[in-house]
Amino acid sequence: MKHHIFLLLVFSIGSFIQAQTLSQAKSLYVKGDYQKALPVFKQELKKRPKDASLNLWYGACLLETGKPQASLPHLQIAAAEKLPEADRYLAEYYLKSDAPDTALIYINKYLDNPRINESKKESGQVLKTSIEAFIEQSQRVEDVCFIDSIVVPKSKLYSTIKLSTEAGRLMPANNAFPEIPPSAGSAYFPERNDRAFFASPIAGNNLDIVARHRILNDWGEDEPLPETINTEADECNPYYLSDGVTLYFASNRKGSMGGYDLYVTRLNSSKNTYLLPDQLNKPFNSSANDYFLIIDEFAKRGYLATDRNQPKDYVAIYTFIPSRTKNMLIGKSIKELEDFAQIRSIKATQKGKNLDSLLQDSPTPILTAVRENEPDIIFVINDTLQYSKESDFQSEEARKEYISYRSTYQKYAKSQIQLEEKRAQYLQASPEVQKQLSAEILQLESDILKVKKELPAMEKRVRNLEITKISK
Repeated sequence: MKHHIFLLLVFSIGSFIQAQTLSQAKSLYVKGDYQKALPVFKQELKKRPKDASLNLWYGACLLETGKPQASLPHLQIAAAEKLPEADRYLAEYYLKSDAPDTALIYINKYLDNPRINESKKESGQVLKTSIEAFIEQSQRVEDVCFIDSIVVPKSKLYSTIKLSTEAGRLMPANNAFPEIPPSAGSAYFPERNDRAFFASPIAGNNLDIVARHRILNDWGEDEPLPETINTEADECNPYYLSDGVTLYFASNRKGSMGGYDLYVTRLNSSKNTYLLPDQLNKPFNSSANDYFLIIDEFAKRGYLATDRNQPKDYVAIYTFIPSRTKNMLIGKSIKELEDFAQIRSIKATQKGKNLDSLLQDSPTPILTAVRENEPDIIFVINDTLQYSKESDFQSEEARKEYISYRSTYQKYAKSQIQLEEKRAQYLQASPEVQKQLSAEILQLESDILKVKKELPAMEKRVRNLEITKISK
């Protein structure tokens, strides 16, 4: 009898602990301790995969712990079951995914829901203000005239540009100082070659920009630049203008548009301090990684390195004509601004400008350009081989798969353009039209997400078939 009582007691305690664990997870979730709550929700979701509340809690935890893509399907399940908080989290997801137009749709839907209390409405309004501020920021696009571009493997990024003698030298920091890891990016040497500026890992963690002074035939100790420049994030790829005062650099600090962004600051020589860095506008910055901005004043050329719209491990270097003044684009639609910011057409950036006049006093560009009439899709086979047209393929099967891949990719790109157009319409539409556009936008996003998941598998099939052929 005692034995049976003991087993019953153990079973009851076990059930009680399990219930308390979920209860504790919900308590941690409410307190914002998402990392600790995450595993419990994950385990419970295996038992009840269609439970709307569990999908909401688990999706929110994924989003808050830096896994936005994994969070999306769970938040969508919760939203389909009309859980109001799912709309708020989806607004956060799309804001973090650089789609503020869609974020605005979800936060408006959330704020219009009569089931949310005043306290939640206040926090929702704060989020809406952030989204609107992000939209305003995304519309700040400078009028820059681009003239050339080249796509290079990321491993060659810092050895591609040859500056004027007076502008100094740029090289991989690891080439100049072997103890510095390749991930530290570039090292910059002014014309006199008496100093070097580069990024160095601090205590084995983040990268900070440091200076070294030449002492006879050797280099001195690292001298970190001040905290106005170096943060808890990574700072790298420094470049000074010839005035020795203006510093451009890259950082993935909080507040970046995505990945690495580009910043500029200036030295206050009298106090030997730097001003707070300014984040550059689009098109210099984007939601991708923007690695460096260099202005060779003697060649009258600027260089922007970014991995936007590029295959993995490849970077585009754009050549532009520097301007003495900062001119913002005005009178453009959201679609036109976004196309300009993404540098989708070099010719479009030259529209309305006298290019011959701008170029007449400038030397020939140092970079070899990838012209605009070349194909849009560069297909990477391996580290040393990339194709730009179907006739490049040696495998007939790979060629057929590539044609299918290219068609799917082009449909994907077309859908993205349609999505951006509808987002632009949404911002200027009446509330009635916004409701209609909301459904169309959400459907397009769902279709795009599905195709986006298919493309990597298609790309892998093409690559494997071609590699098998050329390896024989």
